[in-house]
Amino acid sequence: MVTRTQHAKRNIITSVINKLVSMLATFIMRTVIIRYLGSVYLGLDSLFVSLLSILSLAELGVGSAMVFSMYKPIAENDTPAVCALLKLYRTIYRWIAVAMTVIGLAIVPFLPIIVKSEMPEGMNLYILYLINLSSTVLSYLLFAYRGSLFTATQHFSVNNNIFTYFKIGSAVAQSVAVIVFRNYYYYTLVLPLTEILKNYVIYIISNRMYPQYQCEGTVPKEEIDNIKKRVAGMFLYRLSHVFSNSLDSIVLSAFLGLTVLAKYNNYYYVLNAVVGILSLVSTSLTASVGNSIVLESQEKNYADFNKLQVLYMWLTAWCTMCLLCCYQPFVKLWVGEEMLFGDGIMVIFCIYFFSRNLNSICYIYRQAAGLWWQDRFRPVAETITNFVLNIVLVKIIGMTGVMFSTLFCIIFIDCVWGSRTLFKYYFTHAKMSVFILKLLFFAVLTTVSGVICYYVCLWLNFDGIIAIVVNLAVATVVLNVVFVAGSSFLPEFKPAIGFLKRAIK
Repeated sequence: MVTRTQHAKRNIITSVINKLVSMLATFIMRTVIIRYLGSVYLGLDSLFVSLLSILSLAELGVGSAMVFSMYKPIAENDTPAVCALLKLYRTIYRWIAVAMTVIGLAIVPFLPIIVKSEMPEGMNLYILYLINLSSTVLSYLLFAYRGSLFTATQHFSVNNNIFTYFKIGSAVAQSVAVIVFRNYYYYTLVLPLTEILKNYVIYIISNRMYPQYQCEGTVPKEEIDNIKKRVAGMFLYRLSHVFSNSLDSIVLSAFLGLTVLAKYNNYYYVLNAVVGILSLVSTSLTASVGNSIVLESQEKNYADFNKLQVLYMWLTAWCTMCLLCCYQPFVKLWVGEEMLFGDGIMVIFCIYFFSRNLNSICYIYRQAAGLWWQDRFRPVAETITNFVLNIVLVKIIGMTGVMFSTLFCIIFIDCVWGSRTLFKYYFTHAKMSVFILKLLFFAVLTTVSGVICYYVCLWLNFDGIIAIVVNLAVATVVLNVVFVAGSSFLPEFKPAIGFLKRAIK
């Protein structure tokens, strides 16, 4: 019999593989589009991704809520209850597909406003958008709901493997469409076709593994009420997350055009790839933190919280230095000098990356402590503020204004307000001000390291692959020297090093 630990290992390994394959496939496709079609097509592709990410808000976090509801009946072998939940899940997803279709079609008249620059010759904006919309709708209309069984039964690795194989297949088919046929329509049509095939594979495998679970029965009203509460809490978090990632792209397209959006998204892709790797670290901590919150005292958890914060800020600072030193040579090598921003914009991207990860450990502890409802107003305030500042500042200072508005929301709403929630409702014995001062201290250490790294790399002035290799070495040496020298006097530094050594073993 496969143990829980074995399931966890398998799920983690396949999650890492899936993440790396997804990042590599996206990198390859962006490169292919730029080289064979041009930056305007890349901007168009990025815009569709952002628009459909916002449309996916219709999902409301239903998937997570339904999976959570399945844990208990599956553990108790209550097959009728699982079947009833599966039927409810299918019904909800079909209504979501209808809602997404209606909302998606309602956006059609506004597409010329969103796409500021002219379309590439021979391309119809409406047809391309409807093909992309059909791909998103199909993901809810078909058999995606059955994928919840893999997650609820600890076989999430099956889902990971399916998504990995189809990501590879999709990337190959899209590359052929662009390189061989030079046809963006063919490239786009791969998306709905892949979605149909993927859903049928999910259906076949889930039926083979779980023939006892079919869509039948009725979920009790009390359980439906519980699901509604979970969905309500998760929706607010999804709202903030999706808008912070997608709104910037839509505003840039509407006000500055597809070419600027393409350049912006090249830098954002590199940043997001590093964020994705860091998220594997933070995600792997969540279950352990949740278990510790249930079993250990607040004092013990606060000590662990401080240790993890030191280590995560160290890792975040190192990644920030690597970006600072390698951003420009990498982008130049990847897509050419004409797609480079100035160093000032590049530095803002690095600050954005650091700020985005500044409060990750705090977020993990808020999640594990179940502070969804207590924190419900923060994501709403963050979304509204980001939207207003984006519109105002993009008119005044262009793309820099869009980035500053997001930075403001991350630092002053997500970080400060989110920290207040954790310390008000869980770490009640500790002072939030001490935590904020430590964050500022880590920011100062990172800034000092950044100034040294920037000028050393500028003085060395290498180019190409050599620049990336040498600059990585500079970033690693400088950051570690400054960080260790600066934080070694903190009371949690030695315990953090001890924790790291045990984790590595």
